Amino acid sequence: MDMDARKQTVRDFLQRCVEYADSSVERKREREEAESEISRWTAYREFTAYAISELDSGELDPWFDEQSESPSRPRIGGGGSPIESSPLWLSALVAPRPMALLSTRSTAGVDNLCPVSSLNILANHPPLLGVSLSVDSKGRERDSLVNLRDGSAASLLILPATWEAAQLVEATATPLPPEESEWGLLDAEPTPDSTDRPAIHPDSVAVIECSLAELHPLPSGSVATLAILGVERILLPDELSSDEPDLTKLGALLAQHGNCRLVPGPSPGDWSFTVGSHESS
Repeated sequence: MDMDARKQTVRDFLQRCVEYADSSVERKREREEAESEISRWTAYREFTAYAISELDSGELDPWFDEQSESPSRPRIGGGGSPIESSPLWLSALVAPRPMALLSTRSTAGVDNLCPVSSLNILANHPPLLGVSLSVDSKGRERDSLVNLRDGSAASLLILPATWEAAQLVEATATPLPPEESEWGLLDAEPTPDSTDRPAIHPDSVAVIECSLAELHPLPSGSVATLAILGVERILLPDELSSDEPDLTKLGALLAQHGNCRLVPGPSPGDWSFTVGSHESS
């Protein structure tokens, strides 16, 4: 419908309103109703008639300009149905996410490394972390999940924002049979902290040692399981103290932004806003 047709539709409606108001005023005068009630209808009639005159003069033409209408946003999903397409938009919008390696050990003594980006702090007291572990491309449970269920401890290897760390993630993302270790794909040798803990990579910025608290299958037909990990201790490099962290010394950490796209996380040199330290007026 073009602009003239839309204007004519509105004008016809307003004209009917004027005619109805004229009839109402006439009936109310015949019934000798209160003058205040007649005045309200008279005012309504005059305002409506004035709107018609603005339409006729073209003063309201911008209201009918299609270019001035707010465009509707493109949508993915909605209408009561879940998003069935690939998770590219979710990966792009919920970002950046920390990228780490989850180190576990099987009951047969095979050390496993698994890249994880669904890592987050669930609670501070006691310290609990959450990580989602899905199935691989063939529908097989991740070895990390199997190992945790079988009683393995867990070590989260925090990685620096370097090209070498990104290559490390790529190598450990290669699907392997349970009897083979991802360490065989790496140049570095595993450096176990102790005989009862999973191996750690020497390039890790820090290591968060955890134990499994709970496993929760995710709802709505998801093939992933949420592993809740209790933090036991944190291993730091020599140059970092065990007191309040010095973000300058810690540096930028590896992160994921988008699908399979690794980037440097926020750097201490970037601008920042400390919540709670600014007063509002």
